[in-house]
Amino acid sequence: MRKGHKLVTVLISLLGAILLWLYVVSSVAPEATTRVSGIPINIDGTIVLEERGLIITAQDVSSLSLEVSTSRVNLSKLNAETIRVNADASRLREPGQYALTCTVTFPDTVRSSEVDLLRKSVDSVTVTVARLETKTVPLELEWTGSVKEGYLFESGNVSMEPAAVTVTGPAQELALLESAVVTYDVSELEETAIEEVPIQFLNQAGEEVTFSQWTTSSADRTTLTLPVFRTREITLALDFLEGGGVTSDNVRLTLEPQTIHVKGAAEVVDAMEDPLVLATVDLATVSNREEKDYPLNLPAGVTNISGETEIHSLLLLVGVRTDSVPVSDIRLVNAPEGFNTELSTRTVQVTVRGSEETIQNVKNKRDNGIYILVDLEDYTQAGAYLVPGKVVNETYEDLSVADTVEIGVIISARPEPTEEEQGD
Repeated sequence: MRKGHKLVTVLISLLGAILLWLYVVSSVAPEATTRVSGIPINIDGTIVLEERGLIITAQDVSSLSLEVSTSRVNLSKLNAETIRVNADASRLREPGQYALTCTVTFPDTVRSSEVDLLRKSVDSVTVTVARLETKTVPLELEWTGSVKEGYLFESGNVSMEPAAVTVTGPAQELALLESAVVTYDVSELEETAIEEVPIQFLNQAGEEVTFSQWTTSSADRTTLTLPVFRTREITLALDFLEGGGVTSDNVRLTLEPQTIHVKGAAEVVDAMEDPLVLATVDLATVSNREEKDYPLNLPAGVTNISGETEIHSLLLLVGVRTDSVPVSDIRLVNAPEGFNTELSTRTVQVTVRGSEETIQNVKNKRDNGIYILVDLEDYTQAGAYLVPGKVVNETYEDLSVADTVEIGVIISARPEPTEEEQGD
């Protein structure tokens, strides 16, 4: 029993000795020394420099090493991430090279008084300060290839967003910048395209400029809108409604222009009819020669590349002529009761149109097969009138006649019969 009690006492004493040793090593024992490497050097005051139109373009060292002596507990808290090294550039006002003192700051969990800074790999950092400039450069489009046959690329109407870039950086770098260019291959385009493309910065020799980290651009890409349209040559025409002794064989038509080149969306342009009919002309109403301008009506979204909005037409009739023939066959209908009617017009010249042969046949016939029908239904009072007479042609299918002519008619009251006439 006594022997076991003694063993427990020994173990407790040993544990106490270990704990005491750990305490002495960590808190009471002499300080330990270590080296911390790769601590980044932070340059303060760069925003102040930019406000003065300056920028730091280089520093000779970017990190340093420290040799420190402190307790082992503190050493565990010191590394390249917890130690800060700063150099203040806020007092610089002109371009040039400057040596800035490096200031070391330990973490808040370690008192500065408990750390001996034995050595720094460098005491200062040398920075190069340059004048900061801004340059706005318009973007230039350079395209390669060409669109397929039957398509039109309107290079002059390309839009870019943004259309210019603002480059900010050291004056010596901006002096190299001559132009900002975007390139695009249009070979495969069959419709208007919207594409985002990179911007290239070129020097005077046309070589690409590589900027340092100190130079920035407001954009490194731009969005292109590249207008591409389907094109097609379309023939123009008029439709004819035959009549009045005139057929389409009698028509000689000249249109100016005869064809147009149109552009638009492929599905719309390809669906257009060829020829494109401008209007339908009733040949019965056309004289021997007629000139007229017709509006060019195209589908929505389709335009005439050459720009005409009206098409000039010259229509000539051949193989037919217009003439006049005398007509004496004038027939009165619906004469008012109780009145006498008398024609003051006995013969009228009627305009006719047809082939030379037909017109000659009409003129050669005493009874030419044309008469005039005069309807007196609306005339119920005595008087002298010019009444519209309808010209009727029942004989010549290929002859056109005027619709109406004016016929002089005298309507007079019928006299009362005398006693003698009544007696008879």
